Amino acid sequence: MDETKARMGVSDGPRPRRGALEPLSDGSNGDEVSRLVLQCAVPYFLDGLQRMAHLSGGDPLSAILTLAILEANVRHVARDPVLALRHAQFDAPPPDSTRRPVSVSALAESLRIPYEAARRRVATLEAAGVCVRTGKGVYIPTAVLITEENRLALAGTFRALESLATEIQAAAPSFDLTGGAPGAPGPPPPAPDRLAARVSAEYVLRFAERLGVVAGDVGRGLILLAILRHNFEPLHRDPALARKYGGLAHLPPDDLLAPVSVLALAGELGQPFETTRRNVNRLIRGHRCARTRGGVIVPARALKTAVARGVLLAHLGDIQRTFGALARLGLTFGGNQPAPTPAD
Repeated sequence: MDETKARMGVSDGPRPRRGALEPLSDGSNGDEVSRLVLQCAVPYFLDGLQRMAHLSGGDPLSAILTLAILEANVRHVARDPVLALRHAQFDAPPPDSTRRPVSVSALAESLRIPYEAARRRVATLEAAGVCVRTGKGVYIPTAVLITEENRLALAGTFRALESLATEIQAAAPSFDLTGGAPGAPGPPPPAPDRLAARVSAEYVLRFAERLGVVAGDVGRGLILLAILRHNFEPLHRDPALARKYGGLAHLPPDDLLAPVSVLALAGELGQPFETTRRNVNRLIRGHRCARTRGGVIVPARALKTAVARGVLLAHLGDIQRTFGALARLGLTFGGNQPAPTPAD
């Protein structure tokens, strides 16, 4: 592997599937901080989908599909250090001629969502001019990605990454944010908004797949995550409580969680009330959440399952891969402190 590939964190070997449960990069098990890190990441994930409202119409599942289309279209660019740096800045996106279309069936399979749900949403994106259909699939054209709205969204993602790194380091200072990744030997590329957004998109798609594992469907996983965001509010307000219940072995008691109504969830996710109610009921039947006075919560018994625990730990690895890749690019993002680059 040459020096440029090493700097970019590009491997010559096969990449693991996004949904795989890989160990942490630093070899630790993360038992003590898994929930702390998730508490920091949930708002980043959900707010990031909202930043894509100009493309997705405000529907979080459509936002994930849009990200998946974008990632598939330019995956070869992200994996090529020369192309990645060439198209790092906002005003230098990959041209349409280099974008590789992706089929709706591949999108549905990757995200573990029903084909028909993916087809309907992609058709809506196509009708809105967000994506273009070809004989090989769909792609998002450059014209959609050079608007002022998209510039603001990319800048917002950059700032959000800084905030996420700083918040994680403040909440869990012992957690190795980069997984021991070395820093870049040279300065970062100027205005690397698109580079940072591509790394962030990979993280969001991994996160979405994890949600699908827990909830059985990414759409229901989004609802589950929105419930958790409200449930965690008392912990966010009290750092001592957050640390006390920050690991796998110390589950927050159900009466500490802040319940949320189905109506509030529907409004927050931009979904019809009846659709949200139906999916919440499926989550309840699957023992993923429970009704209580004031709304619904994700109870301790749902967080004790092997699947939930595995996803919590795997998410820590996702965070390390994300900030490790950023460190190799020279992007240190607030609290992110990469290891020194070995001297020649």
